[in-house]
Amino acid sequence: MKNGSKLGFAAALALSFTSFVPAMAAEQNVNNTTVHSPMSYYQAAYKDENSLTEIVEKAFNKDLEGFTFRKKGSTLQYVSEDTIIEIKGLDLEKEGYQAVKMAMKGESDKAASGTLTASNLLSSAKDIISVRNAVIEVRDEQAPVIEAQDTVTTYENSPVDLESLISASDNTGKVDLAIDQAVDFSKAGEYTVSISAKDQAGNTSEKTMNVIVEKDDFYDRIAQAAIAQVGTYQDCTMLVTNALKAVGIDFHGWPAEYAQLGSFTNNPVPGDIIIYSGHVALYIGNGQAVHGGWLGNQTVISTVECSNALVGYVHVAR
Repeated sequence: MKNGSKLGFAAALALSFTSFVPAMAAEQNVNNTTVHSPMSYYQAAYKDENSLTEIVEKAFNKDLEGFTFRKKGSTLQYVSEDTIIEIKGLDLEKEGYQAVKMAMKGESDKAASGTLTASNLLSSAKDIISVRNAVIEVRDEQAPVIEAQDTVTTYENSPVDLESLISASDNTGKVDLAIDQAVDFSKAGEYTVSISAKDQAGNTSEKTMNVIVEKDDFYDRIAQAAIAQVGTYQDCTMLVTNALKAVGIDFHGWPAEYAQLGSFTNNPVPGDIIIYSGHVALYIGNGQAVHGGWLGNQTVISTVECSNALVGYVHVAR
């Protein structure tokens, strides 16, 4: 809305305020009290009591430090030991223009008791009364808050549900969240995910997330750990156990028990476990495997062929 429209609206509302006080003079004397009643225009932030405090301080030229803010039904109050300021006609949870009356009374009655009302504020004959008529426009200018990790790291072929790691909140409670996640999880690299959030008032916020897809060397580390043991005197199970420690797997058992560490596969890759009847080895690719317990209990590289019957290849689970 253009500024001129706002002023026109405020002017129209100003005319309606003549019912509150006898005339729209800058000052009037009512029951021996001083009443200020010019129309003023202010802006308050949606659901923001601090913005209202600033308005009241400006309207009455009064520092509200030490005052207590409270709500009594539809009336908002600022209360100290000897002064009470009431605001009627304002709903901070409703956007738009609102005709508001603000009144202040002080110096005698115990204002903090909460016994003062808008009516007796205006009818008191012994206390100073200041009245402000205003149009307050409540606006939601608070952008949504996006919560997301700055960086997410994964491995090739290990997709991450990015949406589960991103959220947005807003003072209105309603946010449209958009995520541009052009990430190729099958290819190592660094990717930028763009995140945007928009609330009902049109306020927007943006954030980026850095997604790092690292080369998947999990199984390669197993294979290389097995190769590094060539020449070591040990049985077949210790070979596999030591190779798996390279990826943080701590397990030792009989050859057949290594099957519980993953699932059988017909497409073995380097780092897979080979289980035979009574024997276990590590596949390193190209039909080769590292075997323990051969040639006088040594660890050697040989073909996958073995005098023991093949049970299958096990792809280790992460």
